[in-house]
Amino acid sequence: MSKGLKTALFAALLIGAGFFFGATCEQIGHAYELILAPSEELLTLLLWFLLAVGAVTVSAGLVAALLRPVWVGFIAFALSGLAMLLGWQVTMISGLLVAVYLLAACVYAVGVARELSERIRFSVRSISAGQSMLLMSLVLVACGSLTMGYAAHIEQEGFSLPEAYTEAFMEQLEKQIEARVPPGEREEVVGEFREEFQRGVDEFVEETVKPYEELIPLGVAAGLFMPLVTITRLLAWVPTAILSLVFRLLMVSGVTKVITETQEVEKLVID
Repeated sequence: MSKGLKTALFAALLIGAGFFFGATCEQIGHAYELILAPSEELLTLLLWFLLAVGAVTVSAGLVAALLRPVWVGFIAFALSGLAMLLGWQVTMISGLLVAVYLLAACVYAVGVARELSERIRFSVRSISAGQSMLLMSLVLVACGSLTMGYAAHIEQEGFSLPEAYTEAFMEQLEKQIEARVPPGEREEVVGEFREEFQRGVDEFVEETVKPYEELIPLGVAAGLFMPLVTITRLLAWVPTAILSLVFRLLMVSGVTKVITETQEVEKLVID
């Protein structure tokens, strides 16, 4: 297999991972109801998100470590950003978010290249050490997709409190009312309570929340940003372990090899 074909293969892996991450962002953009009312579906979406982040991180590590000169890696990252947009949506905001990812990816590639050139022996740690900025940019893109999707929903239908919250709170109050009201009057009292409670919720939304509803998607995404950053950092060892295994397999299969270079070193000493 020629060097050009190998380069194209690693770039294709990154491009495919970018498209997969973009498609996941498209799902996140429609998951505002899951975020507000957690369920098993939210856990499934979180697992897909982590899988997409892992795919981008591993493929980005391969590209940053193996594609030379560095500008070849820049092209691969640019194509992955384009694939991300195709898997997600092409808008001005999504383009700006992907541009943040590309900036972080290019800084990451330069850092990996410099770190590897300064080391005597190859180490996967040189590749994983600078991934925090890349991971943060991916989380930012995902939170941006949630903001865009939720904002579009509010613009079309307006903001409303999740029914799961209001129903759960209403049921707790109904139990207290039923415990204090005679059995014969419960149905009537509970019915009146439900009407009053729903009227109070509607008034609260209309008078207190509605003037600031445009800021709600941003607030939800901001509240989600740090937990996702924390989760990705706690699981950062997983892509590192996968990269270590992949590099071993690449060397065993002959796709890559380790070369030894002799260099002259200049030092200043007392004569």
